[in-house]
Amino acid sequence: MNILRTQRSAAQRLRLTLDRQLGAGNFFWHAWRIATDRDRPLLFHPDVTSGTWDEGELPGHSLNDLRITAIRYAHWYRSHGVLPGTHVGVHTRNGLYGLLHHIAITGLGAVAVHCNPKMPVDTAAEYFRRTRTTVLVGDADLLAGCAGAWERSGTTPYKKILTEDIRHLDETAPRPSGPLPGFPYAHRGDDLVMISHSSGTTGRPKAPVFTHASFFDGKRERLWTFPSLTSDRMLTALPHSHSAGISYLSLALLLGIPTLVLDGADGASVVRAVNRFRPTFVLGFPLTLAEVDVAQITPYGAQSIHTWNGMGDASHERHIRPLTALGMRREGRRRVAGSAYVDGLGSSEMGMVLFRTVHTPETTEFGRLIGLPVKAVRDAAVLDEQGRPVPDGQPGLLGVRTPSVTPGYWDDPSLSRDSLSNGYFLTGDVVRREADGRWYHLDRTPDVIHTESGPVHSLPLEESVLLTTQALDTAVVAVEDPDHPGASLPAAVVLFGDDGVPRSARDLLDLCNVALQRKALAPLAALVVAADRTELPVGPTGKILKRVLREEHGPVLRRPAGGPVAHDRAAPAAGSAPEPADAGPGTARETA
Repeated sequence: MNILRTQRSAAQRLRLTLDRQLGAGNFFWHAWRIATDRDRPLLFHPDVTSGTWDEGELPGHSLNDLRITAIRYAHWYRSHGVLPGTHVGVHTRNGLYGLLHHIAITGLGAVAVHCNPKMPVDTAAEYFRRTRTTVLVGDADLLAGCAGAWERSGTTPYKKILTEDIRHLDETAPRPSGPLPGFPYAHRGDDLVMISHSSGTTGRPKAPVFTHASFFDGKRERLWTFPSLTSDRMLTALPHSHSAGISYLSLALLLGIPTLVLDGADGASVVRAVNRFRPTFVLGFPLTLAEVDVAQITPYGAQSIHTWNGMGDASHERHIRPLTALGMRREGRRRVAGSAYVDGLGSSEMGMVLFRTVHTPETTEFGRLIGLPVKAVRDAAVLDEQGRPVPDGQPGLLGVRTPSVTPGYWDDPSLSRDSLSNGYFLTGDVVRREADGRWYHLDRTPDVIHTESGPVHSLPLEESVLLTTQALDTAVVAVEDPDHPGASLPAAVVLFGDDGVPRSARDLLDLCNVALQRKALAPLAALVVAADRTELPVGPTGKILKRVLREEHGPVLRRPAGGPVAHDRAAPAAGSAPEPADAGPGTARETA
């Protein structure tokens, strides 16, 4: 527990901890109220179009700067009819704008509806329509894209949406001449403050809702455990339209941590930011951190890092080890070489990381280990399809009971009901708990491969494929089994870094299957070497779109092998019709 030498004193943090009015809807105003350094630069947001990114001092924004801007925006919103409960959409690539508008919107008691700027335009337009957004601010091109999508589809929002270019709003919103009645809004615990969509990797993005109390649950404990020494500096490469991005920025403001808000979520941007900002800890989704080329981080930039924070899905050993080789960390009173990687498993619906484990250069066990539940989790269980706990060592569905879970989905009450089983919220993950109490992440439920011999889980196979091939990224997906209609087999798609080295798919498949056999895991039926990222596509939050890969490579075993594709199946005879294959559930015996 950090008590001394922190950005916020123990007395200030105690005030925040004991304040039962503090929540997700008013965190900024409480941060401003307890701060004694309101003019200290706190949030840094580099403008990549100007010289402020590469040379000179990075522009910083203090709590007073943020407060004035949020009040300006709030006056604009009120003048355009935004009241408590109004749904206001935010659709921008600018993370600082997104946060400031979130503060202004929730300060009015309205609901911030965030959408990732990488979301396909038709999907974004439909998301704002079904969440009943009535005011939408965002980048001009993104707004035009939504308008065009509404026109093409012939669907109109249930109420005409007022749109405004977010940059123009910032330039023209005047400084207020007087107070704004009822601002900041006095939230109740169950007041809705935000809708922030899920990743959409399995189809249409879900729209979980977040309340003033539930979205803040778990953060009080973190006021004492989150890195916040006077020497700490945070770099966040999380999508700032995502609930995780908003969550960690709220902690940064409450704890007074100097933070660089990075709009680019790619590895090259993180490298550039580390070298420029010299953070002590870095936050990002797994793919972002996997793309970091540690060879491009300067010794000067690396020496300050003590922690990497990955969250969302669990991370792979192949991606963790190069990062933990950098930096220095404290163990007790000693400074030791190498940094820590805090690996967190959570989902959009949970509002925070639910499981946590810490890897260091000395770690010997990975294998998608997700560690133990965090304190905010009241109970966690591995369940069968009927909601009954399964014995330790067996795979099952992850169910949790925690106050931080979403109260439901905005437009899908049936999905809200279906997400509950025996009083547990089903996260959509397949996990295993061992007798020693540690948990392992095996799969997402839609990605389980139902073979003739039983279900095969893709994540342990991916862990082995990455370690064997040293590829940048991979996905193991279900493909049709030509010998057993309705059943599937596992196939891997692997992507290497842009090094131009030719690789044999045949050799890689053989190497991977030898390694999988040693680990008593199911063998791959095929392996495909992706030419570039378009052949191993990811969604807006960086998760691989396995449903797209299943559609693309489903019939791969019925096609001739060769070039970037390797398998051991004979091509069908000329003129013979391929056997039909459906997505049958397979049997229940576990094979991996």
